[in-house]
Amino acid sequence: MSDHFKKQLKQSGMHIELEEKVLDVICGMELDPIHTKLHAEHGDQVYYFCSVVCKNHFVNDPQKYIG
Repeated sequence: MSDHFKKQLKQSGMHIELEEKVLDVICGMELDPIHTKLHAEHGDQVYYFCSVVCKNHFVNDPQKYIG
């Protein structure tokens, strides 16, 4: 089940178990994927970010951070 789908279920009031935390691949900050609004998809993976600055760094050159 995708993180996006889990988030939609949680927001609609359905209880499901979620992953504890995810890491911002730019700065290493731990994030709760349910409450983090900034994300980007690359390949078949969703990446979460603490700020627009971190997201923009990733979007401009994802291979630099995951490759």
